[in-house]
Amino acid sequence: MGHSVDDDAVFVESAPAAGVQPSVRKASIADLFTPALRLDTIGLFGAFFFCLMANYIGFLVIPAMLTGAGFTTPQAASANSLFNFGGVAGAIVGALIIQRLGSRITMLGMSALAVVSAAVMMTMHLDPTSVLGLFVMLTITGGLLNAVQTTMYALAAHVYPTEIRGTGVGTAVAVGRIGNVLASYVGLYALGAGGPRGYFSTWVITMTLVLISLAIVRRHITRTSAEPAYVASPGH
Repeated sequence: MGHSVDDDAVFVESAPAAGVQPSVRKASIADLFTPALRLDTIGLFGAFFFCLMANYIGFLVIPAMLTGAGFTTPQAASANSLFNFGGVAGAIVGALIIQRLGSRITMLGMSALAVVSAAVMMTMHLDPTSVLGLFVMLTITGGLLNAVQTTMYALAAHVYPTEIRGTGVGTAVAVGRIGNVLASYVGLYALGAGGPRGYFSTWVITMTLVLISLAIVRRHITRTSAEPAYVASPGH
């Protein structure tokens, strides 16, 4: 990791975060809502809930949305695959950007871009004979949604001190899974009520709420990459 450490160096756990007292007892959910962590916990819970909902609205409903708009089953399957492939690329790119810019700028920026991308899709005319533009936008949107979701796990681990980290991350993920379960109901309801435009609006709404939730979090990851240290040449 770029640090020079003596061979006989001894590593010790750093002091716990402010407001969290070291204890041998089992951590509880109440520990996540101490004054020092309350806002971070609320922000993380909201972000996990709405981001997992947004992702699964895509995974579960894209085929139904497209076939209902006149696309063939193979076209709908290809679109869903591109949404997922975009997610793989987005997760990798998001992790690399966080190293340079930190998580606040990166995650808020990706959430905002996801909102814009979904808003653009709301204006698109879906034509089964001309799929390139739609497929490109689904790939981009899938990349952004999944990039925010995957980097959120690292953010949660960063927010909570060691004593309650397992409880904090596990509870945040559990809250997110509630959004996951509700995704198909929300997506299908929006599709039935507003067609494809209503469907894409769910991404606009959920990712706006993710953006707000992430903005609440105070303990974001700082940038970890830096320019190599200057090494003086002999005689300087």
